[in-house]
Amino acid sequence: MAGRPRKAQPEVALAAAMNAFWAKGYEATSMSDLTEATGLHKASLYQTFGDKHQLFVSALKLYFTKTTKAQKDSHDGEENPIKAIKKSVDSTIDQCAEGKGCLAVNSLIEVAPFDAEIDRILKQFRQRLEGHLARLVEDAKKERQIPKDIDTKESVRLITVFLHGLSANMAAGMKAKKARALLHDQLDLVLLPHKKFKRS
Repeated sequence: MAGRPRKAQPEVALAAAMNAFWAKGYEATSMSDLTEATGLHKASLYQTFGDKHQLFVSALKLYFTKTTKAQKDSHDGEENPIKAIKKSVDSTIDQCAEGKGCLAVNSLIEVAPFDAEIDRILKQFRQRLEGHLARLVEDAKKERQIPKDIDTKESVRLITVFLHGLSANMAAGMKAKKARALLHDQLDLVLLPHKKFKRS
């Protein structure tokens, strides 16, 4: 029947909605933008995902699922802990997009200060990322690839803060290749501080 709302394809529609939010941000993305991106009528969107806020929450969780999988896949089978750390953070950079940055960091700036649910979700994601990196740093210590007196918690905090900064710069147009190069330099400074003196 003409005008009948199309049936939702949840996975495809959610990925399209995620990209729409990623491109324009939460506030600037209208329901018209979302129906155009997903190819679904408003009735189908509401029936499948609820309101705009609920759709955004689902899209953010999808982004986290994709990012977490990419981090894990990036270093599966890698026996060298330092290389595993670099591959993991590289995958995080690769999940960002030139001109768009990282959906999580963008949401942290735009939405989290005013939305308790989004703030909670972002904190959970950050904790998972920090826990993942901390395990890799501890592995590097056990393999004597980095000094044992390196403070794991502090080093991970510095790495994640730098990652967030690079993401913001990528949103402003920084190339992924440049971001990865800067990130690797930062990893050396944080995890292998003796290299600072070798370069001077």
